[in-house]
Amino acid sequence: MKDRIWHIARIVVESTTPLSITTGSADGAFDTALVTDANGLPALPGSSLAGVLRHLWVDIHGESAADEVFGFQAKHEGQRSRLNVSWGALLDSHGHPVEGLLLGADRLRLSEDPVLAAAASLADTPQTRQRVRLTHRGAASVHGKFDRAVLPTGHRFAVELLYCCDDPEDGHWQRLLNLFDHPGLRLGGATRGGLGRLALRSAHAGVFDLADHEQRQRFLALGRGLGDIKGLAPATARSQDGEWLAGTLRLEPRGLWRMGQGAAEIASGAGKQGPKKPADLLPVTEERVVWEEGRGRPGLQAVLIPGSAIKGALAHRIAFHAHRFRGSWAEPPLLDEAAISRPREVTALLGSVNNDDDDRDAGAAGCLYLDDGFLAMEAVQVAQLMHNAIDRFTGGVRNRVLFEEQSLWQGGIEITIALDLATLERRATERGTTLEQIRLGLAAALEELCDGRLAIGSRTTTGNGFCSGKVTGTFGDWLGTRWTEEAQ
Repeated sequence: MKDRIWHIARIVVESTTPLSITTGSADGAFDTALVTDANGLPALPGSSLAGVLRHLWVDIHGESAADEVFGFQAKHEGQRSRLNVSWGALLDSHGHPVEGLLLGADRLRLSEDPVLAAAASLADTPQTRQRVRLTHRGAASVHGKFDRAVLPTGHRFAVELLYCCDDPEDGHWQRLLNLFDHPGLRLGGATRGGLGRLALRSAHAGVFDLADHEQRQRFLALGRGLGDIKGLAPATARSQDGEWLAGTLRLEPRGLWRMGQGAAEIASGAGKQGPKKPADLLPVTEERVVWEEGRGRPGLQAVLIPGSAIKGALAHRIAFHAHRFRGSWAEPPLLDEAAISRPREVTALLGSVNNDDDDRDAGAAGCLYLDDGFLAMEAVQVAQLMHNAIDRFTGGVRNRVLFEEQSLWQGGIEITIALDLATLERRATERGTTLEQIRLGLAAALEELCDGRLAIGSRTTTGNGFCSGKVTGTFGDWLGTRWTEEAQ
């Protein structure tokens, strides 16, 4: 009997950063819309998850090994995939997946369950991130503003994997499970900008030899739901890939700081100390789902630290150090388009856009991932600041242009970092640089950030956004700088 060994796993994953798995088209009001199931709830497409798993498999085991597991089609030759991946169904507040079209009394779950109600409301009032398209100079394009719909962090999904083979000693199954602990497991758009990271929360698996009558009956006795784990045993996943580096960037603000422009007050008592209207300048906050003892609670506000905000500040400083280490100074003979473009060390690390229709290989995704961070409201203090607008011609105060700002005081910032080292080394060779040159520029930029010489966020010219920090993990070990050694 061919492919008589069936491996099955039912897995629960959680979005540790917001997800942006979109339909690829606008909905008439917003530039992007989230992929949803028949009930209007966000879902994980099986093809998206299978594609990410295959990409990670290729990086670790090679293209031929991926063809054996995931199948291939090459003209008249081909092979079906041995792996079947289901759609990911959203879990309600009790940890139960929502499967199938809800009708009648079952449809009341969409309004009575708090997690499902919050997720369903995104269809009419989506949570979005405001983005700006960048030019080749790294500056904002004049007509390049757009929004990206996101699913708040903390939502959980149930997924089923089924792998068929004819060898009881086949080791591919455990390697597939290990991918769910891989630092590169990220779905959707803007994964290099802080979105799309998934974390494994539970896994139950079983193996069945369908040629054996007893094991076949055990397989047939399994429930059909994604949440049915009776007959399956707890399974573990542990990534063994040493070509990816992972770490944490920890920053302690030295004074006031603020990220972006929020839309509502973040402190309930802030209005008591000032005018009744909200402040004109506010930190950005987002809702998230928090799980405690198997129960999910939506709607909890947290201060957002976008990974793209940290990455943007680092990108300019990495470019400066790359030019410095190569001795490319801004002297008159070098003041041309080639000299002011992004250096090859930056494009190898952070990626580049293909602006040349004749060169399809010019564009490439980045190798450095900085995740979005969230800070609990209780961990920060809110400072109310009053400002006068200044007349740019006279330098005096403009009449009747008084505005208020809310900034944050204290609070530790944690950003998860991942680096695809093997791809970075290959990219460096293609662009005529070395991995060591990239490491030096990245380490110098991060050292300035952690030593309080590079500010992040808004109002940096008035002293905001300077931090003390350190980098830990294998990523910090690879950087090998002074402040990473002290952190160990």
